[in-house]
Amino acid sequence: MKADPQRLLRHVEALSYPRPTGSPAEAGAACYAREELARWGIEPWEETFTAVADMNWFPISAAAFAVLAIPAYFALPWLGAAISAMAPYLLWYALTRADSPLRFLLPRVRSLNMLARVPPRGRVRRRAVILAHLDTNRCRLAWEAKSVSAIVIGTTVTLAANLLEAGVLLIGALSGTRVLGYATLPLGLYAAAAVGFLLWELRMPFSPGANDNASAVAVALELVAGLAREPLDQTEVWVCFTGAEEVDHRGAKELLRRHPELRDAHFLVLEGVGAGELTIVESEGILFRYRPDPGLFSLAMEIAEAHPEWGVVAAPMTIVCETQALRRRGCRALTLAGRDPATGTLPRWHASDDLPECISTDVLEGAWAFLGALLSALDGL
Repeated sequence: MKADPQRLLRHVEALSYPRPTGSPAEAGAACYAREELARWGIEPWEETFTAVADMNWFPISAAAFAVLAIPAYFALPWLGAAISAMAPYLLWYALTRADSPLRFLLPRVRSLNMLARVPPRGRVRRRAVILAHLDTNRCRLAWEAKSVSAIVIGTTVTLAANLLEAGVLLIGALSGTRVLGYATLPLGLYAAAAVGFLLWELRMPFSPGANDNASAVAVALELVAGLAREPLDQTEVWVCFTGAEEVDHRGAKELLRRHPELRDAHFLVLEGVGAGELTIVESEGILFRYRPDPGLFSLAMEIAEAHPEWGVVAAPMTIVCETQALRRRGCRALTLAGRDPATGTLPRWHASDDLPECISTDVLEGAWAFLGALLSALDGL
């Protein structure tokens, strides 16, 4: 089989519009995927869930604790110290889990996954899952391709400031030195400024997301179309077009919660596979890095080395995607992404110029061919 580059590009063009988490636009993208799958005789189904409305609510809630801790300290030192300790904890939790233990208090929206299954010719001996998210993110001032170094520096400084405030207030509470609270005033002002900035950023428009992540949806759709015509021998392939990836990875989390039979599956997560150099991501994250499943990574590297014409390389990337949620739950997962060598992240990441004219059909075809080969290799294990 060979990919049809024009059909891949048509999918990208059809999906290149702002698709906020929980919006009618995100639901429209899911509807597009459903209609395309139905054309090939595949019966998809929809699963809805609740997700946090915007990723900024995680750092906003953390910074709010840092602000409230100081007046609380002057009233009751131990209470202030306890409140202050919540700030670095909540920020660490968001960075490592894309979530919050206080998520039930944060603004939420209804999002959805669109799923389909392609059975093998014979008995099901293993499962593989292709993930491609439907939603797009805001055109942010920090979380974008040209500001990657600022993300790392800003996150480090904020976490350090929160830890310092919590440490000073704890020492003050232990020693009974209430005057130490005054030393944390600059840190409280920093946290208040962060809250103001993050709230203001909620007014920014959303990216059209041609690369991130209409390109991945396009590749996944064409892969499933090929599998519908020529199924694998013993591997059942699932495709999940997830919602809320850009916020709290709730789509991937809900997929695992509702389908425990997928715990032993191989997960192939697609991120921005329409531009840049195709990359098997060997480590990803902000400050706290995570890695793909070693066996899946090794198999993917064998295929990349056997087919240099597809231009697939291995490299670290400054992204946080659904692989984080999957790996934290012990799943075998790997990310394939388009990488801009100049920034180490997705080309035009969270940008207003993430448009179809920036998409390369060669990269789309390479992603399609590589993933098809990887699925065939998994089928032969």
